Amino acid sequence: MTPELMPDLRALKADLLAKFECQQSGNCCRREGYVYATTLELQKMAKLLGVSYVEFVDQFVVRQEGWALIASPAHRPGCFVNAQNHCDIYEARPKSCRTYPDWPQIWENHASVLAELAMCPGLKLAFDRVCGTLQT
Repeated sequence: MTPELMPDLRALKADLLAKFECQQSGNCCRREGYVYATTLELQKMAKLLGVSYVEFVDQFVVRQEGWALIASPAHRPGCFVNAQNHCDIYEARPKSCRTYPDWPQIWENHASVLAELAMCPGLKLAFDRVCGTLQT
């Protein structure tokens, strides 16, 4: 599909999200941003990793304005992505990770959705399912 024939991707949001399946590329985990977690989410992550809550918080969490931060550009920018590009806490990942790619900044405009399509194989696959193969 040529760019001039491509529909406004924001109008396809519901369909794209419905067809989205994570391909575990780790790309979303390595993008610049902030990952916050609730106490319950931290407890689940600690349990999954086989460490106590206190050990987990000491090792992986910083507090920012009262929020528990597990990744940011300055603190653990790779979050929990391992050498195989998989998330070590995938089964216990926080809500902000579970809701990807339904993040407001992704759907701000056509260009931001297009950029995400280029970065995320799961979103690209959803696009292919909804619209056919993207030709660039």
